[in-house]
Amino acid sequence: MNYWQKVAYVVAHGPLLFFVLLLASCDEEMSKKAEQTIYKGPLRTLEDAVIYHSDSGRLKARVEAKKILDLQNQDREVPAGVFITFFEKDGSTTATLRADYAYYYSEEDRWLARGNVVIHNLKTEETLKTEELYWYPQSGDVNTEKFVKIETPEEIITGTGLTAKQDFFTWSIKKPQGVFIIEDEE
Repeated sequence: MNYWQKVAYVVAHGPLLFFVLLLASCDEEMSKKAEQTIYKGPLRTLEDAVIYHSDSGRLKARVEAKKILDLQNQDREVPAGVFITFFEKDGSTTATLRADYAYYYSEEDRWLARGNVVIHNLKTEETLKTEELYWYPQSGDVNTEKFVKIETPEEIITGTGLTAKQDFFTWSIKKPQGVFIIEDEE
């Protein structure tokens, strides 16, 4: 092919080559934009949700929430508050928990409750108030490192840090504060 034939070939096929190069660069730009706009929101949104936690067919807790977001990492977020009812082996209600916000960590099987957290034991009439609390459904344990206030029929106890059972029958404040009533054993 001589020089003029090569020039004629390029002139005849030049627009086609330009179009192919343009498409290739557009495709690369579109794939970069697609990478930048990957959806990271919830997989599902549950409205007026009720979730039951059971062990060996026995109901342990009932979780109610206006909205639950099931996330891509299997976690759950409860942005509009949560109300949990805890049950004894015979099915009777032992305690309730409410909070303004909750988050479930699926890998640790652990719930975090935040904002105006209140646990109320229905049998002992004791109430725990704190700003943050962790609940472990499998073991039934709850704990916090934050300030706590416990109201019993006889007294109010405050302190920092708490470990307890979910039914709130047994509890221990790590750093208690305030005035305490101590009875003699006589």
